[in-house]
Amino acid sequence: FYLVPAAKLVGESGKAIGIDLLPDLLAETENRAAREGVGTVVQTIRANLEMKNGSTLPDRSTDWVLVANILHQSDPQKILSEASRIVADAGAVLAIEWDTVATPLGPPAEQRIAKQQVEEIAKATGLTSDTAFAPSPYHYGFIFKLGTA
Repeated sequence: FYLVPAAKLVGESGKAIGIDLLPDLLAETENRAAREGVGTVVQTIRANLEMKNGSTLPDRSTDWVLVANILHQSDPQKILSEASRIVADAGAVLAIEWDTVATPLGPPAEQRIAKQQVEEIAKATGLTSDTAFAPSPYHYGFIFKLGTA
């Protein structure tokens, strides 16, 4: 959902990297990127972000990391640790997750992760909340930076 728009934002001088465990989703993303003219900007990696160095990206190698709608179905500590590892010192980690109230879309409310819990886990991984935002009526979001407040 986010990779092709991100590729259009960074343009030919940048790179938008999508990471997923499912090869079908990666192939679908590559096809969409090619159809929309950003195939050379998009890179996909099949990886398990819950593994140490799971993304396979070098330390501090990315300007922005987007973690969207996966914390509730994964180990959020491991996911945010990997995001913290790969984000550049002056970069940011954006976390978007389903709000904990019942909504007509998304996973069951009891499977969702609370905002406060995401902030606590992020802090434990070396990230500090910079900005909170509401990307949709169904989601909450944070922009995290490296370091402590």
